[in-house]
Amino acid sequence: MNHCLLGLSLFVLFSIAGAQEKAVTIQIKLVNGQTGNPMKNMQVGLEDGADYHEISLRTNESGIASLSTKSDAVILTHNTDEYVNCGDERGGLIHNDFKISQILSTGIVQLIEQPNLCSKTSSGAKPGVLVLFVRPWRFGEKI
Repeated sequence: MNHCLLGLSLFVLFSIAGAQEKAVTIQIKLVNGQTGNPMKNMQVGLEDGADYHEISLRTNESGIASLSTKSDAVILTHNTDEYVNCGDERGGLIHNDFKISQILSTGIVQLIEQPNLCSKTSSGAKPGVLVLFVRPWRFGEKI
């Protein structure tokens, strides 16, 4: 009887642990903050918040990249050689860490404080989608 109880307890424990590790998929949408158009075929500046390794993703023709990860993960966004985040323009630190659980439940639209060179920085939040407003670097701007 004790062996059955122990076996059942281990089964439940591993089932719960397995459910927490289940992969989920979110979408990351890059929007040109100057034009409102999607940023097509762009490398997404993205890192895993647990160990800071780069995650390699590119947007499609709609400016959307799909990411499969754990639901309890945190991702970090950053500028790339192709674009700067609209919130980074003023040299300040912007909120760039996002919980996958929040993206799944409510969606996130990154808030961008004005004034800056991006004027099209509003969108509605949609569960499962992280919206980032970015723009191409200007000549001589990137160090």
